[in-house]
Amino acid sequence: MTGAHTASRHEIAAALGWLVDAGVDTVVGDAPFAWLADAGPIAPAAAPMAPIVVRSEAVAINVDSLAALAAAMAEAYPAALFADGAGDIMVIGERPTMADAAAGRVFGDAAGALLDKMLLSIGRGRDTAMLANIVALPGDRAATAAEVAAFAPFLRRQIQLARPRAILALGQAAASALTGSTAGINRLRGRWHEMADGGVAVMPTFAPSHLLLHPGHKALAWADLCVFRARLDG
Repeated sequence: MTGAHTASRHEIAAALGWLVDAGVDTVVGDAPFAWLADAGPIAPAAAPMAPIVVRSEAVAINVDSLAALAAAMAEAYPAALFADGAGDIMVIGERPTMADAAAGRVFGDAAGALLDKMLLSIGRGRDTAMLANIVALPGDRAATAAEVAAFAPFLRRQIQLARPRAILALGQAAASALTGSTAGINRLRGRWHEMADGGVAVMPTFAPSHLLLHPGHKALAWADLCVFRARLDG
């Protein structure tokens, strides 16, 4: 696989744990095959907290490197977390959590630990994937439309500079921002879509934070990862 991650014994064990949680406990052939049970309804999202005030105007980004883009974002939003990792794919979520902020990197919390296992299960890691969010300001609530609009120029330019082979979109907000679709994550996940204004292939799946609350959906997420890996291997 292009850009394959070299995993340690501990990482391999953690990835195998993720596969067992996802219901992959028997080898039945060379190709992945998921036996999927009814996932059941998704619980409604919790009521949002008071909004964090951010600059809502679009910011023109005219930079020619990811380092310069990170510096421009830090100047506009000093508390923002730009990205973590590097590679030929991007993994994009909704926003960093306050635990991420304390760790000083995106996906640095418990959901990020699960994401690491998910990526390792398809032979990837933070050295072969760029992890980012549609809104870079940390917060433990859903991103507002104004926040998404404010960070859209940064994200668009980041994708242009990173030139990923494909994007894994984590959760409803990320999938909608990238594809322009208003469909729910259950309808979007598991199928390839195209970025609304960039032509990059996007695979939506459940966010790791959702999987921590709804472990029964791990089998569905594993099926999405298999489709994602198949494109990279093709």
